Amino acid sequence: MESFVESYEKEFWAEEYPPKVKAMFEAVLELFASGKGLNSLTVSEITAKAGIGKGTAYEYFSTKEEIIAGALEYEGKKHVKMIAELIESERSFREIIMTGFALMDSVFGKYRGFAVIIKILHEDTTNGGEMLTEMKKHEECFGIVKQLVEKVAKLARKENLIQETDYYKIQTAIISQVMGYATYITYQGIYAGVDSEKAKEVAYENMIKLLN
Repeated sequence: MESFVESYEKEFWAEEYPPKVKAMFEAVLELFASGKGLNSLTVSEITAKAGIGKGTAYEYFSTKEEIIAGALEYEGKKHVKMIAELIESERSFREIIMTGFALMDSVFGKYRGFAVIIKILHEDTTNGGEMLTEMKKHEECFGIVKQLVEKVAKLARKENLIQETDYYKIQTAIISQVMGYATYITYQGIYAGVDSEKAKEVAYENMIKLLN
């Protein structure tokens, strides 16, 4: 029987990104990490950072927004795969959730993670919504996130951590606390005296309470 990871790789990671496309995606992420904004970022800057000619970008993409949306999906897929592999290796519910939080720390440290998304969407209101239009083309990726939540919830039920049976409530409980932790790491300055380990524990404990 095909494993969840194998299914994921076949459906969502089967595409082998050409080296030049990967270079552009990495360049986008690095430029955002350095403080570049959506409106000020140019295709020329992306290709220069990637070490390729500007004309090459248009062999693969039609617009700057298309490159950026692809870069965000590319980064997200890598982390989804890590969580999928943890589920397959039969790690505990707590281990998986805490590893997920640690991945968020890593993303924030490298790209200012969640803050980058907020900034992109905020800036997009000034350019006709082109970025949002491109991101909607990648909505199929949310399906795999739903599958991950279902797998994690099944694991928690197996460990007798869940009493709740309504899937929507389970999904909301898990995602709300993940988003809560994302808010913490994005705006740590306003949470004086709260370190990341405490914030993780609070999010995990709240998740368990909501699941019951």
